[in-house]
Amino acid sequence: MKMSFVSKKFLCLLMVLAMCLAFACNSLETLSDPSENTTTTATEVTTTAAPTTTTEVTTTTETATTAEITTTTEATTTTEVTTTTTTEETTTTETPAPSEETTVAPTEAVTAPETTAVVPPSEVKETEEAPSTFVVHFIDVGQGDASLILCDGEAMLIDAGASDQSELIFAYLKKNEITKLKYIVGTHPDDDHIGGLAAALNYASVERAFCSVDDYDSKAFVNYLKYLNKQKVELEIPEAGMELELGSAKVTFLGPISQAETTNNNSIVIRVEYGETAFLFTGDAEYEEEQSLLYADGELSATVLKVAHHGSEYSSTEDFLDAVSPQYAVISCGNDNSYGFPTQKILDRLKERDVELYRTDMQGDILAYSDGKTVTFETEKELSEGEDLFLAPAIIAPVPSGDSDCDYICNTNSKKFHYPDCEAVLKMKEKNKMYFTGDREELIQEGYVPCKICRP
Repeated sequence: MKMSFVSKKFLCLLMVLAMCLAFACNSLETLSDPSENTTTTATEVTTTAAPTTTTEVTTTTETATTAEITTTTEATTTTEVTTTTTTEETTTTETPAPSEETTVAPTEAVTAPETTAVVPPSEVKETEEAPSTFVVHFIDVGQGDASLILCDGEAMLIDAGASDQSELIFAYLKKNEITKLKYIVGTHPDDDHIGGLAAALNYASVERAFCSVDDYDSKAFVNYLKYLNKQKVELEIPEAGMELELGSAKVTFLGPISQAETTNNNSIVIRVEYGETAFLFTGDAEYEEEQSLLYADGELSATVLKVAHHGSEYSSTEDFLDAVSPQYAVISCGNDNSYGFPTQKILDRLKERDVELYRTDMQGDILAYSDGKTVTFETEKELSEGEDLFLAPAIIAPVPSGDSDCDYICNTNSKKFHYPDCEAVLKMKEKNKMYFTGDREELIQEGYVPCKICRP
C-alpha cells in the first residue's frame, strides 16, 4: 500500500519527536547524578578560612565515552556519555591550620607548613637586668682625704689627698679602670684635700666639677682649675639642698649653709643615699659648720660617717654625732701624723655610741659595699695583735724653725694668730709665719684675729 505524501511526512515527524523525547530523558538522568557521570580533573581548591584538616582526594574512574566531559564550579558542559565507575579512593592527611590563604593543587601532596616551636610559659626565662651595685673606696692617701664612689657604672670622686699623693691617685684610677668621672668634688681648697685632683683629671674625664670656692691662692687649686679648663668643664659652687643622681644613688649637698671665715668651716658636706643606706662625707667641717647643719632642714642620719677633719677634737661634737647616729665610722688620716689625729676625745665619743670604726692609717684602703639594706667592709690590711682602733696615736709635733719660745705664731697672709702647737701652724707656709711674744691684745690692735681652732 502506497502511503500518501502527507502520511509519510506525518510519520517522519513522529519519529523525530520520539527521538527528541528519548534524548531529553537521557539528559535528565545524567544531570540528576553528576558524580557518576563526570570525571574530576585538575580542579583548583582555594581555602580562605583556616580549616582544622586538609583532605586530599584521589578519584580513579574508568570511563567509556563518546566524548570527554570537563566540569568546573562555574560552568558545566554535558555531552551524551556512558560512564562506568569502578573505584573511589580517599586519603586524609591532618595538617596545622594555615595562617594565610593557601592554594592546593589536587595532583600534588599537601606539605605541612614550617612551624616555630612554642616554649611553654613555665619554661620561658625572662631577661634579667644587671643587679645594681654600690661601693665606696676610702683611699689611703696618708694625711688627707680621698673617697671614690661607684654606683651602677658611674663614678664620683670626693677629694684626692695632698699634692704629693698625685701619683697614687692616678694609679688608683688606672687600676680600677675609672676613665670617666661623672662628678669630682674638692670639699675645700686645703692641699690635703684637693692636691691630687689635677692628677685625677689628668687620667679621667669629668662631666661636672665642684668646690667650696672658685678662687684660691694655692698651687694645688690653680692646677685643679688648669685641668678643668683643658676639659672645658666649669667649676661650680653647689648650694645647700642641691641634688644629683649617681646611678641609682641620690647625692645631696647639705653644706656649707653659709660662707664662713675658715676654709674648714666652708667644707662641702655631702650625703649619698643608696636604698635604705646612707653615707655622710663631711670634709673638714668643724664645730661652727656642724652647728649650722644641725639647725638646717637637711637629713643628717647616715649608716656610715666619714669623720670630719681626720678625727680632730674641733669636729664631731656630741650633738652632731647623735644627729647622724652612724653604725660605722671611717677616719682618713696618716700613719704617725704630726697632728696626733684622730684624737682620743673623738675616739671615745665614737666608742661610747657603739660605732664600728675603720681607719686608713691602720687598715689602708677601706672598701664599703652596700646592697641597699646593709653595709659590709673590706680592708687592705689586717690589724696586728694588740692594735686598737680606739686608741689615739702619739703626737709627734715638729719644732718650729723660728722662735720656739714665742707666745703666738701669726699668719701675715690671713691675719690670724695661733698658739705655737696649733695644727693650723703646721699647714702654714714659712714665709707667712711671724713669731710673736707679748700680749694678745697687741695683735688684735694690729688687725690680727684669733684662730678658731686653737682659740688663743
